[in-house]
Amino acid sequence: MSVNGWSLTKKLMGRGMNEAVVQTILKRWFEKKGFKTIEDIQVNSGNNVDLLAKQGNEKWIIEVKGDYDKNSAQYNVNFDTAMGQILKSIIKLDDETKYCICIPFSKTENGEKLSYRLILKKYSKSLVFEMLHIHIILVRDDESVEVIHPNEVRNFFGLISSEIKREVGI
Repeated sequence: MSVNGWSLTKKLMGRGMNEAVVQTILKRWFEKKGFKTIEDIQVNSGNNVDLLAKQGNEKWIIEVKGDYDKNSAQYNVNFDTAMGQILKSIIKLDDETKYCICIPFSKTENGEKLSYRLILKKYSKSLVFEMLHIHIILVRDDESVEVIHPNEVRNFFGLISSEIKREVGI
C-alpha cells in the first residue's frame, strides 16, 4: 500500500513517516470506527487543528506530527509545538472532548536516535496530560494505532525514559 508516497522502500530507508502520512492513517482509523473526520479545521477556540473526529457527542481534537530525518532537535521543537497548538485548543474539559497529540512511533519504539524518544522523556513527570485530559496517539509503520489515555501518559513516557537510561548505561 502507498499513502502519499509512503511505501516499503521508504520504511527500509529509515526515513519514517511524514505528517501527511500519519494524518492519513489516523483519519482512516477513525473512519473505520464510524467517526466523521475533518482535516485542517478551525475549532471553537479559534485555533486550527490538523484533524477533528466526531461521532455523536464524542469529539477528538488532534494535532499530528511526523518523523524528521535531519536532527533530533526537530523532534523536540515539533513536539513542543504540538503541545502549544493543543493547549490553545483547550477551552473546556468534559468527558466528550478528547485533546490529542499524534506522533509516528516506530522509530521511537525501535530506539532510533532520530525519534521522539528524548523529548518524550522530558515530559515523563509532567502533570499536564492528566490535568488537561491530553491523549497521545501513536501510529506505527504497520499502520496500527494506539491511544495512550491521559492518566497513563506519564507512566508510558517513564517507560521510554527507562529504556533510554538503560541504553546509555545510566
